[in-house]
Amino acid sequence: MRIAIISDIHGNKIALDTVLEDLSKQPAIDQLVIAGDLCLNGPCPKETLDTIRQLHCPVIQGNVDMDVVTQNSKKGAKKQSVIEWTRNQIGEEGINYLASLPFSYLVSNPNGTDLLVVHANPLNQDEAIFPTSPDSKIEHLCGDLRPTVGAVAFGHYHVAYSRRWRHLLLVDTGSCGLPRDGDPRASYAILTWQDNVWQAEHRRVKYDVKAVVKQLKNSGIPTVDKRIKVLTEAEY
Repeated sequence: MRIAIISDIHGNKIALDTVLEDLSKQPAIDQLVIAGDLCLNGPCPKETLDTIRQLHCPVIQGNVDMDVVTQNSKKGAKKQSVIEWTRNQIGEEGINYLASLPFSYLVSNPNGTDLLVVHANPLNQDEAIFPTSPDSKIEHLCGDLRPTVGAVAFGHYHVAYSRRWRHLLLVDTGSCGLPRDGDPRASYAILTWQDNVWQAEHRRVKYDVKAVVKQLKNSGIPTVDKRIKVLTEAEY
């Protein structure tokens, strides 16, 4: 069983298209799952949603997807302006689509333990699981999972890594559209059930960042300078 996970696209359709092209060249995939944060902060929110919906694959809701739905005003005036711009781009249909997305998706494995896909962690959409998170933090976020779950895949932190905690494989797929680990290449992961255990392959795909910068400049998105800085520097 091979499961591809793409997370944190953030309205970067060029990155998404490039990842999908790379994925099409890999050995057969049994399931593709999109792990949230679909369209906020990028130049092509509507086009990105259209592409995702045409994939007809499971899609879960991320924290900024909920921000777009609720018009979350706690993010400050600048962030609020980006939310409003995104809402105008995707329209009522896009907003309703984001609102309809589930919190998680369970990949049932008939040959072994299951794979749980969430955006940030199994409890909420906001708390990141870091590579250095102590056992106590992971216990709080993952300790009550059903015993049939053997792996948890997520995004949110925008930094790709894998670690094992007790019997669980924890996999941050990184970000397709806005990596923050110093590497601007698009990131996604393929999880494989092999030798009676879940294993993760992290893939990085080079795409045309300059073309996305041009899209940002022409899009009318607020705070465009910050959007370009985050995209090109790929760092926190």
